[in-house]
Amino acid sequence: MASSELINIGDLKQWAYCPRVVFYHRFYSGSGVPTAKMKMGLSAQADIESLEARRTLKHYGLEAAKRVFNPWLADVGVGLQGRPDLVLESADRVAVVDFKLTGDGVGENHRYQLCGYSILAELATGLPAKTAFIYRLSDGAVLPVEIDEKLRAEVGAAMLKIRWMIENEEVPEATDVRKRCEDCEYANYCGDVW
Repeated sequence: MASSELINIGDLKQWAYCPRVVFYHRFYSGSGVPTAKMKMGLSAQADIESLEARRTLKHYGLEAAKRVFNPWLADVGVGLQGRPDLVLESADRVAVVDFKLTGDGVGENHRYQLCGYSILAELATGLPAKTAFIYRLSDGAVLPVEIDEKLRAEVGAAMLKIRWMIENEEVPEATDVRKRCEDCEYANYCGDVW
């Protein structure tokens, strides 16, 4: 499998949010219009990395872990690739941390993203990944996400659907949550929604 055939973790996350975004990323790459929220997130990312490098890891329960920011992870066997914000590697486990500029809790899309990154981190380190974390930039809250078998199965099923969509070049249904459409980088592509 070529690297161009690997599923990006960002697409796995988007699949749970709105499957059409994955189609547009794949077949109309570069045509989306970045939203204000996307730009704010990128700006905040650089600031948090410098702060996070100096913080204790106590809130992750991994005080003696090694920090690796933005590692490129890919595995042809599972067909995934991506760059998590932070990987924490201790003697007996690995954990992924994703920085989010949100006031909300953990959505299904975040869970899919963290699970995909965790699978790749396990393969890269040979260590189990049982918990991943969202670091919420708005208030500094650390939100744990259990990487259990149920979530892994959901992610595996989503990957099969993404592969089917790519192979058949078929536009999937839009999300049922129309509020998501209001701030979508591809809003102008979904004439059937508006």
